[in-house]
Amino acid sequence: MLESASAASFLEPDPRLNGPDWARSSHVPAAAFPTEGTAVPLIGSGIGIARSELARPGLEPPEAADSSRDPITGAPFDQLQVLPQDGRRIYRKAFALAERQIRIEICVLEDPKILAGLRDALDRGVRVRAIVDRGKYGDLTAEQQNLAADFTAAGGELQLSNPIFPRSFPKTILIDSKLLVYGSACLDSTTFAQYRDFALASTDPTVLDTIKTLFANDWAYSAPVGQEPSPFNPTPPVQPPELLIAPRNAAAGMADLYQQAERRLDVYTEELGNAALESELVAAVNRGVRVRLITPVQVNGASPEQNNQHSASIAALVAAGVVVHTSGPVEMFSQPYMHARAALVDGRLAYVGSISLSPDSVTVNREMGLIEEDPTIVAQLGRQFVKDFRRLTPTV
Repeated sequence: MLESASAASFLEPDPRLNGPDWARSSHVPAAAFPTEGTAVPLIGSGIGIARSELARPGLEPPEAADSSRDPITGAPFDQLQVLPQDGRRIYRKAFALAERQIRIEICVLEDPKILAGLRDALDRGVRVRAIVDRGKYGDLTAEQQNLAADFTAAGGELQLSNPIFPRSFPKTILIDSKLLVYGSACLDSTTFAQYRDFALASTDPTVLDTIKTLFANDWAYSAPVGQEPSPFNPTPPVQPPELLIAPRNAAAGMADLYQQAERRLDVYTEELGNAALESELVAAVNRGVRVRLITPVQVNGASPEQNNQHSASIAALVAAGVVVHTSGPVEMFSQPYMHARAALVDGRLAYVGSISLSPDSVTVNREMGLIEEDPTIVAQLGRQFVKDFRRLTPTV
């Protein structure tokens, strides 16, 4: 049994305190966004409920500066994970590192083996919280059943995303305050069976601090199953600039990334339809950049109108000089559906995340991505792009 202590003794150390001046500054006072113990008014009531971010007492291990290093052992952590081939390794390894908290914000959390890893963490006393997309949860009976049987029944805390976001797909997994696993993968069985996705880990202190603040904020403005959420859901300040959070800074960040291309721009996206970002691809072609795009021939689960827009975008981009290769309609482990969202710029920058070129991804959804300069990650993503591009069908 824990001894009583003041709330301050439970607070996790702020990585910004040891960072450079630019990492410690902020345009918006911290009090403007929910943090530890913030009270958020319940709808239709005059009272507030404290949605606590409090963890078990004790200091965490020092933050690692190298995003490729395991924060516990200092050994190289998993680099770029290519799904479905690399399976669940990065997730299970991350869950095993957790000492106090796991915080997940994701589209779908349904896969039984992933839930078994979370249950192991719960069994050793780790607090596990998850925000899942409200719309997907309502549509997927398997997710509802698996979360009830294998997550909440074991002590996991579940909330549904705020409906101001048509989709809430950030795909972030925060382990204590020492490790972030992120990428394009939903945690459902189909992902590990036949979807091309990417996953990466980061221990950058500023990134971790922002994701921790984002989760606290979104937890406060989401709600448990069956309860009414707040009518609002703001987005806290985002640092560093390489971290993209939709709808806060993703549109400008993705456009800026594409505009840096001088020779070659390679892009994965599951869905098209954002004319502004597609225009950046065409602008790159017009300044002499070789632009290659990988996308599905049709988007799984999309409406006829969305798929018509997707097909029209493919045709328009091809006509403008973008070289497009598509996956499908056959989908299997050896011929995966192209669900990835990623980009490579001139072999020196790599973007991986949940943000796509769909109409809503950068504008109204909750999404997350990170731009990396790590030569190893850039090279790994580049090799995989070439493999996928050569295997897929050219669009003419």
